[in-house]
Amino acid sequence: MLSIRRVQSDDAAARGLWDEQQAEMRVVYGDDGHVDAPEGEAFDDAIDLSRVYASLVGADESGEDIATAMLQWPAYDLPLGTIEAKRLYVRPEHRRRGYSRVMMGALEAAARRSGATSIALETGTEQPAAIALYEALGYHRIEPYGQYNEDPRSVCFAKELPTRVLVVNGSIGAGKTTSAAAVFDALEARGSRSAFIDGDFLCQAVPPPADDPYNQALFFQNLAATAPVYRARGCGLVVISRVLEDADDRARCATAFASVAGQADVSIVRVDAPLDVREARLSVREPEGKWRDWALARTVELSDSLDSQDLDDAIVMTAMDAGENRSRAEVAEDVLDAAGWA
Repeated sequence: MLSIRRVQSDDAAARGLWDEQQAEMRVVYGDDGHVDAPEGEAFDDAIDLSRVYASLVGADESGEDIATAMLQWPAYDLPLGTIEAKRLYVRPEHRRRGYSRVMMGALEAAARRSGATSIALETGTEQPAAIALYEALGYHRIEPYGQYNEDPRSVCFAKELPTRVLVVNGSIGAGKTTSAAAVFDALEARGSRSAFIDGDFLCQAVPPPADDPYNQALFFQNLAATAPVYRARGCGLVVISRVLEDADDRARCATAFASVAGQADVSIVRVDAPLDVREARLSVREPEGKWRDWALARTVELSDSLDSQDLDDAIVMTAMDAGENRSRAEVAEDVLDAAGWA
């Protein structure tokens, strides 16, 4: 059993394990060899702590720290959105128990939360067990990059990660756009690579087809057209505010953001508020006349439709009553938690 915790980039336990890993590499490759920092140099020369996204330490049943791994945003020639795995290490006496695979699983989960579109890593010709592990986990060989370009002993790998899509669903006046924008802000504050799409802007065209009054087909066509652009910019997390009220809409989102890593991983979180709150918001937001009347009627109709479809993974309230609107930040954290993105 391995208990994994995330630690600060300068954590003493992690850095002690890094030292052990580098000392082992000096034995395997020689003092002049295949190491990130020559003997006697500070590890800050090899790991820019400002670029570290996640540092992990694994402890055994007794609480002894026996494993480490970390992720950093690279400073060299890798595609946008690629995060680099480094410092995978399990103490020798604890090997051959599957702990390296467990650490890599935790590292990949952290990479997905980072918004990375791929993971790159480097090992060496004298580490056949590491090469076998990465190949078994679905990594493919790539050309050596950065500091490894001139080292014939370097073996570099990469693995593509599916795009993750979070759709903030909800009736009119529930707070979809405000909540989705707050989620985007929260992701930026965490250092994640993400994008925000206000879905309503992708389907503003008249006249709509008679059988598609809200231009949902146009919405998905535009999503599919823009998805590769966001992917090329290295944005592995995409937050969308848009009403989804068809049983096939989740699959359509997954297909729109499909990539070489496969279909996108789609979460749908509905935000909601009591009817009197939605009506109050719409009365302030919409001009008097046609659009206010339409919105007040549509918020009831749409709420009933969403209840009947049951498409959402979770529901988060943006207000409990007319006098109690929740803060954007609070709602955003609840949405992220409900989506499994926290």
